[in-house]
Amino acid sequence: MKRISGLLAATLLAGTARAEVIEVTGEFPASNREASMLGSIAIERIGGQDGPALGIAIERALSGTHFEVLAGRTGRETAEGGISGAVSTGVEEAPFKRKEKQCTSKDKDGKCLKEEQVEINCRRRLITINADLRVVRNSDGRILYSDTKRAGDDVSWCKNERPNQTAEDRISDLLQGIAGGFRMEIAPHVETYRIRVRESGKGMPKDVAKQFKGLVTLSKRDPRGACAGWDSMNRQLPGNASVVFNLGLCAEQHGEYDAALALYREAQPLIGGRGGEAADGADRAMRLIVGRKDAAERARRRS
Repeated sequence: MKRISGLLAATLLAGTARAEVIEVTGEFPASNREASMLGSIAIERIGGQDGPALGIAIERALSGTHFEVLAGRTGRETAEGGISGAVSTGVEEAPFKRKEKQCTSKDKDGKCLKEEQVEINCRRRLITINADLRVVRNSDGRILYSDTKRAGDDVSWCKNERPNQTAEDRISDLLQGIAGGFRMEIAPHVETYRIRVRESGKGMPKDVAKQFKGLVTLSKRDPRGACAGWDSMNRQLPGNASVVFNLGLCAEQHGEYDAALALYREAQPLIGGRGGEAADGADRAMRLIVGRKDAAERARRRS
């Protein structure tokens, strides 16, 4: 299962091992909805020296998605859509000099007596890749996607050093990165992620705060039990920021995205400021709602 990244990474628990979290799995929509509605797609010609390599990288990146990925003449003739484009790759390598301190005089025991700034020979390698990609729907020739993806690398080394990768290996990695980013734009993706529960008992009577803390601890081994406890607490003490937010997280975990959206929006003003994690939760819930609707639409079109 692919782990979450990008925007959602901001909501992950990072470096706080003691905090309690709830794990969620959901399907997020492609940013290009119409391209994601295609059922089959062919990898057509991608021009440039590294075009074929990018085509293979895209083919691999799209494996495991809902797309039926086709190739060859038959694929081009039967696929609902086609991916084409062009890639330009530049590699520049040039010498330069760098100053550094070196010992120029030592005593008989090897202890440095004098240091001086000396020039040493170095090299710099700059790689740039520009990939123009488009997706065309074959039934009407409509261009559903067209964009330029850019990637690059800048590395330098001096005497007695070598770059970690050859230019060829680095270019291969950059092409895979472009293919992965392209995949995220045209294909929905399932992600498993962990969201930190709110632990603040602010605004609660002492006895309720103690009960709330117990439910936070319980969420680690029995999230359903914790969610039931928070639901009961919300009826006794409605409108508490932490309880409402955690109920939103419970709804999200259970796949009740409309309820999650409503709860996160309720929690935003209760938390104050911009709403922090509640604002992130609302954005996530809206994307999950769209992802579910898109999946239903793809199923309808295939039926």
